[in-house]
Amino acid sequence: MEESNLRYNSSRSKILHLTMLKCTSSSGLIRNVLAVASGTAAAQAIVFAFSPLITRIYSPDVFGLQGVFLSLISIFSPIIALRYPMAIITADTETEAFHLSRLSLLIALGMASMFWLIILVGGQTVLKLLGAEGLGALILLLPLALLCVALQDVNDYHTARLGAFRLVGIVEVVQAFMLNLSRVLGGLLAPVAATLVVVTTIGPTLKSTLLRIGTRARRCPAPSCVMSRPETIALLKKHRDFPIYRMPTDVMNALSQSVPVLLLAALFSPATAGLYALTRSVLNLPSNVLGAAVGNVLYVRFAELSRQDQPLTPLLLRSTGALLALAPPIVGLAWFAPQVFSFVFGEEWREAGHYARWMALWIAAMLANIPAVRISPVIGSQRFLLLFNLLLLAARIASIALPWLHSAEPLSAIASFSVVSAIMIAVSMVLILNFTYAFDHSRERPPSA
Repeated sequence: MEESNLRYNSSRSKILHLTMLKCTSSSGLIRNVLAVASGTAAAQAIVFAFSPLITRIYSPDVFGLQGVFLSLISIFSPIIALRYPMAIITADTETEAFHLSRLSLLIALGMASMFWLIILVGGQTVLKLLGAEGLGALILLLPLALLCVALQDVNDYHTARLGAFRLVGIVEVVQAFMLNLSRVLGGLLAPVAATLVVVTTIGPTLKSTLLRIGTRARRCPAPSCVMSRPETIALLKKHRDFPIYRMPTDVMNALSQSVPVLLLAALFSPATAGLYALTRSVLNLPSNVLGAAVGNVLYVRFAELSRQDQPLTPLLLRSTGALLALAPPIVGLAWFAPQVFSFVFGEEWREAGHYARWMALWIAAMLANIPAVRISPVIGSQRFLLLFNLLLLAARIASIALPWLHSAEPLSAIASFSVVSAIMIAVSMVLILNFTYAFDHSRERPPSA
C-alpha cells in the first residue's frame, strides 16, 4: 500500500474530487456495484463452466494440495504488504495514494525475500509447522505468489479509488478465462498439483497488468521526487491502523477460514480437504461476485460519507439487509447439492455435495457480513475485529478438532464448523452495527444556540 507532501495542480485535484463525489452518489453506487458485479458474475460463470473439465482432469487429492497452497496464500497475503494497500482508498490526496502504493510494493518485496529465506533455511521444519508436507518443493513458490498478490492488491485499490469499476468487471472476465484455460491445458499435459500451484502463483500478475494498462489515462502524473525519510515515517504512522489492527485481523480471519483445509488434510486426508475445497469454491460463487462488487464500492462510499460527516448507519443497514435476503435461496438450493455435484463434477465428488448442505449456512452469513467488514476501518473498529477474529479462530479449531477426537466422520466436523461460524459472524454483524450507530452519534453537532 502506497505513497508525499508534493502537490498536483489544484484544478486537477478538484476535478478528481468531483469525480469521486459523482461515483459515490446513491445512483452512482448502484451503477458501480452493477458494473463490477456483472463482470464478476461472468467471471464466475466461466469458472463454473470450466469446473466439470477440471474436476475430471485432477483428482480430489490434487485439489486438496492446491487447497493447502491457497490457504497459505490467504493466511500470509495480509502480512506481505502489512495491509497498507487498503489505505490507498482512504488517502486524502492522489499524491498520498501514489506514495502508499510505492511503499506497499517495497514492503512486499522485502517481506517476500524474508519468507523465501525462511523457507529455504527451514526446509522440512517449515513444511511441518505449516501443515503442508504434501507440497514439498512447491512451497518455494509461496513467496512469489504472495508478491504477486500484493501487486494485485495495489492495483485493485488504486483502480477502485479512480472509480474504474467497469474496467474491474472486464478484467475479472479475462483473468477467469485465461487462468482456467491454463489449468485445463496444463492438466492435459500433467494433471498434478504443480500445474495448479504454478497457475495460482502467477495468476494475480495478469489482473495487475490489465488494471494498470486500463487506468493509465486516469492516473495522475507521478511526483517528481521521492519522499524524505521523515515524510515516509509520517505517512506510515498516519495509516498505522492497517498494520496494527487490520493486518492481524485479516490474518486471523484467513486462518479461521483456512482451518478446515489444513485440519482436514492433516486429521483426515488430502482427498477430504479437496472435497471441501471444491465445495467452498462453488458455494463462494455469490460471495465472490458480490464480495468484489459490493465490497470495494461500499468501502469507497463509506469513506466518502465519513469525509463528508454524513451518517453511515443507513447505508450499512440497507446493504446488509439486501445481502441477508440472499441467505434463504443459498441455503435452499444447497439441499440439492449432492445430486448436482455428482452430475456436474463426477460421482467421486458426490460427498462434496453433502458438505455443501451445511457449509451454505456459513457462506450465507459471510456474504451478509461484507458491509460490516468494509466499514470497520472507516469507523475505527479494527481493534475489535482483531479480538473477535482471535475468538473466531479458536472456536473454529475446536469445532473441527472435537468431532475428530470423538472419531466422527469428516461431515460431522464440517457441520460443526459451519454452524459455529454462522453464529459467530451473526454476532459480529450486530456488534459492528452498534459501533457504527455510536460512531454516527459521536459526530452529531449540537444545535447552535
